[in-house]
Amino acid sequence: MRILTFANLKGGSAKSTTTFNLAASLSEAGLKVLCIDLDPQKTLGEAFFGVHAGAETLSSALINDSAIEDAILPTDFENLFVIPADDGLKGIKSGQTQLEGGELRLRSCLMRLSSMLDQLGGSSRIDWILIDTPPSLDRLTMNALAASDYVLVPVDPGAGGRGALGDTIEYVYSARKWYNPTLQLVGLVINNTDPRTIYDQTTEQLVREIYGDLVFDIVITASVRVRESAESRVPLVFCDSNEFVRYANMYRALRDEVLQRVG
Repeated sequence: MRILTFANLKGGSAKSTTTFNLAASLSEAGLKVLCIDLDPQKTLGEAFFGVHAGAETLSSALINDSAIEDAILPTDFENLFVIPADDGLKGIKSGQTQLEGGELRLRSCLMRLSSMLDQLGGSSRIDWILIDTPPSLDRLTMNALAASDYVLVPVDPGAGGRGALGDTIEYVYSARKWYNPTLQLVGLVINNTDPRTIYDQTTEQLVREIYGDLVFDIVITASVRVRESAESRVPLVFCDSNEFVRYANMYRALRDEVLQRVG
């Protein structure tokens, strides 16, 4: 079981969209994927997958250090499951809910989940866990980084996105220093660009000059098709119309790069 967090201080960098579509592309390849929506805005779980938290919630698992598997819910897609966000995460994010060892609660829950699945074996496996985080560097994001094997940073290459990127990477290194020494930054994926414009060509080149091989080869271009897919609650790789194929293939390429980088 491999755990990948999507993190960026800047809002609008397509963390939820990337999580949604990469998870689907992994499941399309026959892998069993669990998404965790750690953002109190509930975009991934409720808005994209259309799944609302049940009686057992993510926040209760974190607060009580209890069985996180009880919060797992199915989606409409084979091999694709989700733990949706819930309102209790707001208290954890703000610090109003005091937790001893608060930054390590998700790690504790997922270690027990992994151990249980190893004992059950067979079809009970989960190949990948993908974690969507808030657009802030707070206790929830640190929980995700402390629990993960890898972190992927979706990047808006504009001036604001580049400014937040340095802070985000610094936070990742802080998580590795204090909580998770094996955490790997798997790379940066550029989103929301229009390669036909000189501005976006220049900003992409600048990001590549600064961060080099950390930047994925694939670039996710801006398109209404990506938004339509999310609004219809169907990941791009599962959209039937030929109009979506080009953009679905971008996330397939991202999947292939991720799998190549993690080995």
